[in-house]
Amino acid sequence: MGLVAIRANKTANINGEDIEVQAGETLLDAALRQGVDFPNSCRVGGCASCKCRVTSGQVRELTETAYLLSAEEIADGTVLACQSVPKTDVTIEVDNAVEGTRGVVVGQTKLTHDITRLEVLTEHAHGYRAGQFAQVTLDGLEHASRSYSFACPPRRDGHVEFFIRHVPGGTFSSAVQETDLVGRGVNLRPADGQFYLRDGEGPLLFVAGGSGLAPVLAILEEAAARGVERPVVLLFGAREQRDLYALDRIHRVADRWRGSFTFVPVLSQVPEGDGWDGARGMVTDLIPALADANTQAYLCGPPAMVDAGVERLSELGVGPRSIFFDRFTTRADATASAGAATVAKAETDRQAGFLDYAKFFGFHAVGLAVAASFIAGGLNIVAGLIGVIAAYVLGDLLLGDDAELPAYGRPAILTVQLWLALPLLLFISFVSVWTVCPTDVLGFGELVTRLTGYDVLAARAATSFGQHFAGFIATGLMIGMVGTIPAHELTHRTWDRISMFIGRGLLAFSFDTIFAIEHVYGHHRYVCTTEDPATAPRGRNVYWHILVSTLEGNISAWKIERDRLAKRGHHVLSTRNAFLRGHLVSVGLVGLAGLMGGWTAAGYFLVCALWGKATLEIVNYMEHYGLVRDPATPVQPRHSWNTNRRMSSWTMFNLTRHSHHHAQGEVPYHELQAYPDAPMMVSGYLSTMLLTLIPPLWYALMDRKLADWDRNFATDHERILARQADERAFSEPVHS
Repeated sequence: MGLVAIRANKTANINGEDIEVQAGETLLDAALRQGVDFPNSCRVGGCASCKCRVTSGQVRELTETAYLLSAEEIADGTVLACQSVPKTDVTIEVDNAVEGTRGVVVGQTKLTHDITRLEVLTEHAHGYRAGQFAQVTLDGLEHASRSYSFACPPRRDGHVEFFIRHVPGGTFSSAVQETDLVGRGVNLRPADGQFYLRDGEGPLLFVAGGSGLAPVLAILEEAAARGVERPVVLLFGAREQRDLYALDRIHRVADRWRGSFTFVPVLSQVPEGDGWDGARGMVTDLIPALADANTQAYLCGPPAMVDAGVERLSELGVGPRSIFFDRFTTRADATASAGAATVAKAETDRQAGFLDYAKFFGFHAVGLAVAASFIAGGLNIVAGLIGVIAAYVLGDLLLGDDAELPAYGRPAILTVQLWLALPLLLFISFVSVWTVCPTDVLGFGELVTRLTGYDVLAARAATSFGQHFAGFIATGLMIGMVGTIPAHELTHRTWDRISMFIGRGLLAFSFDTIFAIEHVYGHHRYVCTTEDPATAPRGRNVYWHILVSTLEGNISAWKIERDRLAKRGHHVLSTRNAFLRGHLVSVGLVGLAGLMGGWTAAGYFLVCALWGKATLEIVNYMEHYGLVRDPATPVQPRHSWNTNRRMSSWTMFNLTRHSHHHAQGEVPYHELQAYPDAPMMVSGYLSTMLLTLIPPLWYALMDRKLADWDRNFATDHERILARQADERAFSEPVHS
């Protein structure tokens, strides 16, 4: 009976509202599934946005929350909703007031019988891309935050607009429809969403329905101001003539547009004989006559309209990466977010097949190939190193990009692929250290010789110092690749004990178990700010970054762990200290190498481990070099350098899709989107790593990319931060 009770659904009362929590479901997932406004961001216990207070009942915490919560909060019953599964019925208090930009309502105009334009003057310019949305909270209605798309491009004076459709019974929209709000205070959570204009040369098609005209109009007005010349068609669907609005603004855009501009309003419920001589029917029915396979399409409005439009476009041969849409849902419609408009491309391209799972075994094949070169000895070690470098550089150059997003129905296979990295790295490290040992440890060489007929002991004896040096380089690369890359994914799964154990074990090979602390609870929180040791500022060279980031990263991890222990009432010098335990495991690995081959083997493994750690810092260097972010704003895809090169993606568990990873740290590697419009690296991962080692060449390439980022990706405030970063770069002595 006890087990049945634990597995039974529970009731959670959140600020007076009862919801059902399914067995094993977290409080946050249950709240969002049922349309409850609940602040959240990372959903993996790394940001504390979803903290709430349990006033009655008990929860099971999936991960250690003391990394983020204060001692007072812990004593007061505060938990992270994303990491809390109810053990009993619970009562929860959560402050869902939204933090962000403050403003005041300065205009409220009815555009149709059910759509109102709300004008807000913010305290400072609100950074966003035309087409994005913000979460809006009115003073006095803090419990009813809603997400709305901006209806105008960003302006320097802080003026923003929203088109808000009245939903019968809707708390927020009813207030906008029925109450004079001029003078009312407003809070705007920073902008979000991937619905914005992409670069290209082909024709543009915009399809809008109802209040979905808001982001479309903002995009078109901004594009007209920029002088975009691509031919454009705008389809605007409504029921009756009274539902058409903002026609004057549309005509002004048409007058300013440098290329051809076609505007077609379409009415679906207008009766015959009412004098309407325009298009009739469903707005999506006109798509085949006005688009072709070369069209880049943007759809915004009711889900049914968007889905029908995507289907029509697909029938015309328009690829999924040329279709962008924003479904507008009401709070009652929401199933995965708290009433926000769902913004995405097609979630998946297709169902994953055998090759989609098999491609990630390319990671293991590279590791085994390097291990085989160690066993073969001599020039084979050099050939193995050159082969790995050539495979990545040429593979990324010749194989192009991988932007597919298949739906994986068996994610357990993908997890096992990650877990297999630990025995693989143990084997690689063993054979590498074996090559410098004076004896045949465990009779390994004799066994291989007997099985293969190849005298590996003689080959080892003939291996020169230069060839051993190549082995050192290759081993460090493997520790960085086979160790850190899967560990990066596994240590984000803070709720999974097995994954965390294996992830920490992999990190021990590079003296970097602190990564599981500093990366998850430090880097992801402060990335692209001056508080983040792993983000390289403009002008810093990679060699200095390796030293600075390693030192400051360890200091940061120590402080985070020290504070966690203090909150739990434990002494910092105890067996509970994950910082100390992790480094002791690394020392133990050096000791095992010493048992294999004495001081020579121990020293060899130590320098390999440190080189493996250096490869991580090189990767950190190139993933965020020179990017800036206001700490008060959330991390967006623009805050990481991305690459979709096929070879790197397949053999590095999609680490290359870094823009999506930082924007949504909870997404597993096989669900990361390619984000082809994010800031892009110079090339694939290993190619870019090699470029960082030549600072003058690196600066020549990246200075241009940073100028483009400042111009096309940064918000107004980030441009100020970028100018300040540029000024500091010229005065920093390591920029050479």
